Amino acid sequence: MITFRLFRAALSTRRVLSTNNVSRCFHKSITTLIDTSVTIGDVTVSNPPMGTNPNLIPTLPSRLEHFHTLPSTLPPCHISHLRWMLQKDFVLHQDFLLLGTPRLASERRHLLLLYAALLHREVEYVALSRDTSEADLKQRKEVSNGGSTVYVHQAPVRAAIHGRLLILDGLEKAERNVLPTLSNLLENRELPLDDGTMLVSPDVYDRHKMGIAVHPDFRVAAIGSLSEGESASLDPPLRSRFQARLVSSVDEGDVLVAASAGSQGILDMSTLKEMVKSTGDIGGVSIQSIQNAIRYIEMFQPSISPPAALNAHGMGINGGMITPQDVKSPLKLDGLNDTTTNPNFVATNTTNTVRDLIIAGFRSGNRAVACVGPKGSYKSAIASETAKAMGLKMELFSLHPDMTARDLLMVRGTDKESGDTSWRETPLTRAARRGTLVVLDGIDKIRTDTLTSLALVLEQGWVILPDGTRFYTHDDFRCIAIAHPPEKRSWITPEVRSIFHWIQVDPLPREELRDILMKLYPSLDEIILDKLLNLQKELDRVSVDSAAEKEALQLTMRKLKHICRRVERSPNELGRIIHNTLLTSFLPEWDQGIIAKCLSKCGIDVPDEGNDEISFDYGMVNELVKSCKRAASNPLLVPNPRFEENPGQARSELDILEAHRVGEKALLITGYQGVGKNKIVDHLLFKLNCEREYIQLHRDSTIQSLMMTPSVENGRIVYHDSPLVRAAKYGRILVLDEADKAPVEVVALLKGLIEDGQLSLPDGRVLCHDHSSDPDIISIHPDFRIWTLTNPAGFPFHGESMLDCTAWLSPDFKAAYT
Repeated sequence: MITFRLFRAALSTRRVLSTNNVSRCFHKSITTLIDTSVTIGDVTVSNPPMGTNPNLIPTLPSRLEHFHTLPSTLPPCHISHLRWMLQKDFVLHQDFLLLGTPRLASERRHLLLLYAALLHREVEYVALSRDTSEADLKQRKEVSNGGSTVYVHQAPVRAAIHGRLLILDGLEKAERNVLPTLSNLLENRELPLDDGTMLVSPDVYDRHKMGIAVHPDFRVAAIGSLSEGESASLDPPLRSRFQARLVSSVDEGDVLVAASAGSQGILDMSTLKEMVKSTGDIGGVSIQSIQNAIRYIEMFQPSISPPAALNAHGMGINGGMITPQDVKSPLKLDGLNDTTTNPNFVATNTTNTVRDLIIAGFRSGNRAVACVGPKGSYKSAIASETAKAMGLKMELFSLHPDMTARDLLMVRGTDKESGDTSWRETPLTRAARRGTLVVLDGIDKIRTDTLTSLALVLEQGWVILPDGTRFYTHDDFRCIAIAHPPEKRSWITPEVRSIFHWIQVDPLPREELRDILMKLYPSLDEIILDKLLNLQKELDRVSVDSAAEKEALQLTMRKLKHICRRVERSPNELGRIIHNTLLTSFLPEWDQGIIAKCLSKCGIDVPDEGNDEISFDYGMVNELVKSCKRAASNPLLVPNPRFEENPGQARSELDILEAHRVGEKALLITGYQGVGKNKIVDHLLFKLNCEREYIQLHRDSTIQSLMMTPSVENGRIVYHDSPLVRAAKYGRILVLDEADKAPVEVVALLKGLIEDGQLSLPDGRVLCHDHSSDPDIISIHPDFRIWTLTNPAGFPFHGESMLDCTAWLSPDFKAAYT
């Protein structure tokens, strides 16, 4: 029989716990310290060090806040792990390593933080990834005091000096040449630092009185995830520095006992047994996950079934997620704000169900919910409506592949006045501090090791920033992650699966899609709408070899809205608008034939491109110019090119003006080199008297260059607003030239600005439609537009995956030589 006794000094209180007879013995004394020893099993440590900084000490989980619940909630194997860690830490004074499968990474993290919380150990935490460098483990160079270089201690150095517990999370994720930096610190408690000083062991310091002494209570606890046959992924010399212990999955019987202890008694024992038994087929689950699933079912019975609850918590046998079809009856959610202020959003049964599933995931104890679905499946719109229903302010955080683990929490910058280097909070950190809702758009784009670095924030609610600041998240903090489904190689690894509450979002049914489009565009002919929906169905049936080719033939929700917006005013142009939207002229001949057959089958007239008009009615263009003309406040920004019109270019001008008139925020103007795209755009801007901001993109363009422009002034790096920011602020038209040559993520970043109306800048400011006196808020002018120019880059078209939210326009290149 395992005995578990804890003796801690908390207001000079003595607690005695036993698994045989759960009891509490209190003896308080305000002036006398009775007992500060800790006993776990047969290991007793007298007077272990107690931390004094509450921000450095993990807190006990809510289900373990009372000591008398520990023996019944924790399985015996977990108590054995705690006993082993206590022995290694304070009896044998050895660094230790917890190993296991990736699926149980959260379990090992929870055990280690539970150990630190029980012993009031101050903790330094490092989430390792492929981007972790030597500077992250030793010292980081900063510019301070008006240009002086200073070195700032990082977590391992701080832990060594102050005698804290250093947690290295994800030992297998770091590059093999990085962690050997700490080898001498692990073995001999010595480490040379970049500022010329050196950490030395306590014995060496006592002997020579030189260097910086490593505190005798300093210990390193590492967490590693290894699948079967992957032991060689850990560097052998580094592995030899640790005492390792395998943290395997908990037996089904112990899981059932822990699940019963965390249950409110609503579920019968047979249901609990069936749930626990089904999780055994996936290689084990964490106690926390199974308890969250049980709480989820108990809160929303009978709407949610046990298999659906397991899928929602990443414990489905086939890796499934909960779907709107899994909801048997409407979820009972009180206190929601059901009024929406977005005229471009139409609620349906499916959207309401997805919204309720997100809120239900939050109310059952999850901080983060992931919505996974294909393009055009209303994920961003649902996230925005969920924030409004919960009464929370929403912050959008668009992710891209070049992001590192540091970039998710803080970004580097410089002070405008002094030039000193500084750290600035990202939308994720601001939301965690202020208690708002953050939308992580594109978690499938970043590497899995970068995504799992957020485990401490999203699982434990503990934020540890790169500048050394740490705090617990606000009680109202919530996170919605948006992603596309995995394709060839799944980005949903077992460790990622344990971080989020998972919801699968599918495209809307035809009936709901028709209802939405009719309400958004009431003047649209119903016959035309039925033809469009029939065309969407026919194109979805087409079988192709690659996902990119399939995407090019799809009519997503965004594309349908762009077509309806144009066709509502020009119903006779349906066939030509569809061709422009699908970029038919740039598709392979086989795909063009497929589209032509589908159009003919749906009764949509195919435009005859061979019959170009020799003469063109320029009066149509002049009327549209007159209705869209602006008053320029800075005439120098209005282009004035030398331009000779011809009928083909006038046809392209009419296309652009028609899209501009119906309120398209972003246009994609595509044509071969030399057809006069820039001339057409500049001539139109001259006619419209519109101010232009211009950005020339290329293959070395970065996201930072799109948002900020750096310059050196008086020896200081100063960041100025980019043309994008100026255009959004003053209502100008931004011309992005050669967008097809830029990396995909550079132009894809504009999706959040165009559709969601929000973009976070590197200096901490936010572009959004809110009219606020907050200096960090830049209000987007209602006249702001983006015109993007590209050359066809072959098939699949490079720009289609970037700007599927724009109207597709293709100038006639033959007319340039007429």
